[in-house]
Amino acid sequence: MIPGLIIFFLILLNPVAEGSTYEVSGYLKNFFLLIDDSGNTDAEALALWRLRLDYRLSDSVSLELAYELAPQVRGQDDISSSYTGKKPLSYRVFDLDERLYPENSSGTGDLILYQNLDRANIAISTSAFDIYLGRQAIAFGSAKVINPTDIIAPYTYTTLTKDEPTGVDAARIKIPTGRMGEFDIGYVPGDDFDYKESAAFLRLRSYLHETDVTLITMVFRENYLLGIDLARSIGEYGAWLEAAYTFSHEESDENYARISVGGDYSFTGYLYAYIEYHYNSAGKDSPEDYPALRGTTAYSDGGVYLLGRHYLAPGFRYQLTPLLIFTGQALININDGSVIAAPALEYSLADDITMLFSAYVGIGDGPSGSGIPESEFGLYKDMYFVSLNIYF
Repeated sequence: MIPGLIIFFLILLNPVAEGSTYEVSGYLKNFFLLIDDSGNTDAEALALWRLRLDYRLSDSVSLELAYELAPQVRGQDDISSSYTGKKPLSYRVFDLDERLYPENSSGTGDLILYQNLDRANIAISTSAFDIYLGRQAIAFGSAKVINPTDIIAPYTYTTLTKDEPTGVDAARIKIPTGRMGEFDIGYVPGDDFDYKESAAFLRLRSYLHETDVTLITMVFRENYLLGIDLARSIGEYGAWLEAAYTFSHEESDENYARISVGGDYSFTGYLYAYIEYHYNSAGKDSPEDYPALRGTTAYSDGGVYLLGRHYLAPGFRYQLTPLLIFTGQALININDGSVIAAPALEYSLADDITMLFSAYVGIGDGPSGSGIPESEFGLYKDMYFVSLNIYF
């Protein structure tokens, strides 16, 4: 985060230095949502406005800033943090106050205004290595739906916008090792540099036998992770396997494994489809055991949110016309039979302007009269939304 402050001063002191260049980009996303909770319907309006500045001081030094505003006209719930991607489990040394208005959660009124300084980093490139200091994106894994090795700032399946990984504070160095290889090491401090809230990783990427191979080891919040990620083409098909095993610092019976394996295929220029299987040993086979997962290592430290063990995630994308695209996705809990269905229809209004009609619909038995879960996705609220997206 401190390098981020340096960036501000550099730009203020010398906004257009000789030989430097800069680019401003971003997007305006505006959502109108209907949220159905067991027959009780609530309307929400939510926006995510992002402004990004890329400033190149020279061929070897560049700066990046990104700031977000997220106004919400609320109904019954505060949904901004849940659906814009920023998680309470964030690796940031210190941060701006997330809520701009009202200043605290006890404030009254229908309008809430959130903010997020999502990027503030400096990159230094040489022929031998690249260094990144400050708030930046750190995301791992080639799996399409659930990434077992991506635990620093993961998204949930129902996150509304997934364009940008949530920024975290980090010091990172990448060293090329051959034409397609890379040695990647990083330190990701937590709140006030507390070791118990921090993470560090060592990642080796290579290309062997026409396969992208990535090995990763990580320590996070005193837990240890070993992971592997494989991706390659098999004929005209794409295939991936991503797996991680975590050793809990609490108790050995909280160790857990996660595996995602899948493939995709473009049938024509108009139709693309994929399917992915996910195994989560941290979860439970029976819905009545889901509440016991609260507070275990996977769910408190590891970014795991799925409660079952076995999942199937199919999806497809079909271009109906040059301006109209239909996508269908689903996440299926094989153990209890519940499903999240996520259909979407995207229409291109103009260059860099799209309208999206979509939903996340939970299909499954709701909790029993005593509150005991009978399925995982039967606990989810149904969400229907329209969004107008403007990119620049």
